[in-house]
Amino acid sequence: MPKRHRNLIALITILTFLRMVFASFYPMIYGYFNTQDLLSPFLTIAQIARLLMYLLIFGCGIWAIKDKANRAIPFYLLLFFFNLITPFAFG
Repeated sequence: MPKRHRNLIALITILTFLRMVFASFYPMIYGYFNTQDLLSPFLTIAQIARLLMYLLIFGCGIWAIKDKANRAIPFYLLLFFFNLITPFAFG
């Protein structure tokens, strides 16, 4: 596996971890922004950040296929599906 794919997998794993930490505090953050009448922008930003995360993982997976880095592809798939399923677990 090339070094750049290892670095990208490490970056995406860290972002996934941060997203899980954020998800554990999501009800409190949701309540805070609801009391401040800023819920709509918060939900919009959260959805955009989630979409960007999916696109980043998808783009890296396509890049791994293009580079023929066959050992990196399962990690990208695992991270993509893990990030796709976790909102339902915390929601």
